[in-house]
Amino acid sequence: MRWSDHNLQWGRPLKSLIAIFDSKFIEFAYHHLKSCNFIILDKEFEDKKKIVKNYKSYIDSLKKLNITIDQNIRKSIIEKELIRNSKKNNIHIEINEKLLSEVTDLVDQPNILLCQFDKRFLSMPKEILVITMQHHQKYFHTLDRKGNITNQFFVVANNKDIKGYIKAGNERVVEARLNDAEFFWHKNKNQNLFKQVSKLKSMNYFKGLGTYFDKIQRMRKLGGVISDELLISKDKIEISCSICKTDLLSDIVGEFPELQGVMGGYFAESQGFDKDVSLAIKEHYLPNSLESKVPTKPFSLGLSLTDKLDTLVGFFGVNQKPTSSKDPFALRRAALGVIRLILENKKNIRIKDLINYSLLLYQEQNYKFDNASVQNDLSEFLLERLKYYMKDKAIRPDIINASLNNKNINNINEIFRKSFALNKIINKESGIDIISSYKRASNIIENELKDNKLELADTADPGIFKNDFEKNLFKKIKELKKYFTNIDNDENYETTLDNLKTAKPIIFAFFDNIIVNDNDEIIRKNRLELLQMFCRTFENYINFSKIESA
Repeated sequence: MRWSDHNLQWGRPLKSLIAIFDSKFIEFAYHHLKSCNFIILDKEFEDKKKIVKNYKSYIDSLKKLNITIDQNIRKSIIEKELIRNSKKNNIHIEINEKLLSEVTDLVDQPNILLCQFDKRFLSMPKEILVITMQHHQKYFHTLDRKGNITNQFFVVANNKDIKGYIKAGNERVVEARLNDAEFFWHKNKNQNLFKQVSKLKSMNYFKGLGTYFDKIQRMRKLGGVISDELLISKDKIEISCSICKTDLLSDIVGEFPELQGVMGGYFAESQGFDKDVSLAIKEHYLPNSLESKVPTKPFSLGLSLTDKLDTLVGFFGVNQKPTSSKDPFALRRAALGVIRLILENKKNIRIKDLINYSLLLYQEQNYKFDNASVQNDLSEFLLERLKYYMKDKAIRPDIINASLNNKNINNINEIFRKSFALNKIINKESGIDIISSYKRASNIIENELKDNKLELADTADPGIFKNDFEKNLFKKIKELKKYFTNIDNDENYETTLDNLKTAKPIIFAFFDNIIVNDNDEIIRKNRLELLQMFCRTFENYINFSKIESA
């Protein structure tokens, strides 16, 4: 911002600079400003000034003007006053931390005012009211005891409102905005959504990716395949895909872009669409951050996944991949959304196959991509987002690397759940037993093969075992192999780890009583093959060679 016709730009218009060091006034010039040693007591009458001699007198002078200079104290005052006033008026307030920080920076003499708007506006969707007050006007909305939004809201003013002018002014502003919103709401909610679809032909999606009409045609087909994965109605998913972008044509989304998707859900609901369809449209942009809600209803999950995969494949296809510093199309957010949708709904979805099918749909619309490159780059990108998600869940880095060793994008849920289960016990006795059992065997194999061209078979010959320790280990390996062969998609990873830890006494007894490096080359090789069988059996769970020693 600039003050008057001067060229100095600042976050706020700068009118004066105080410069005092060790109680001495420091004189200098900065652009058009000259340093001073006084504060202006009245913003309306700038000739009312007070000399300050040091920092203490500066703070004391501001205190007398009811100005709180410390940002943290000011923020605390505002928060406490909001809570106190809400209790006083028998209403509830959910304080948005981002909004609280914002208004803290907008005022230096905070004063809380309780305002209200006409109750007729409460018939509109709650989200319209919240966006109007919170995002556009920096007001705090309130709720009743049942959690319903009320027509009362708090304003954090920068002055006392003795005559009520500030309150009246804010009420007029919000009434005007809500009047506009009400007009758009009633106009848009009755516009037939199916008739709106053809209008998407004139709304460009992105250069090289066609229009929004092209996008929803791809989504219809991709959504149909995803519906088979989720075992849900194909017709409902296709309907959801067809109309999910029509709210972009509405006046109310034009006025409040933050409500895209949400308003589409309300429009569908008011026009009598199935509840599953309405909810799916309302939630299809979710999740949009690491903390936001994840859709859990099957049709919401299906539509959200369809939209995000089509977006990712398209933007990777036209080489608009994020860089280390830029992500203008929020592709990291979309990829993280895919990861969260799968993991937090505990679904096993063949993402690689869906990416291939999405590439085929773009090809049908005559968009030429390097399919192999897109598949490879997008798979790597999704795995990176999976790694980011796992780090956020405090999973150890070595466990993450071990779980991502095979880089199979179709097994996202399995990768995460295995890692999560192992991470829970890694520092406990059972985890230490598992790691030490594997490491003791793998270290011997590694040392023996380091300078040796010996080739080991995938199995050992029990016919040349010399003692029970070899036989017992072979038997345990067979038991574990049988367990891994018989488990299905509902594997209990805690049970698997419990089975692995039972190998410790057997493998340790083997090492305590047997010399692997026997003088007989055949016996030595057979024992090494037995240990390799042991390690590879463990690796059915995860690549334990990447795990740090216990």
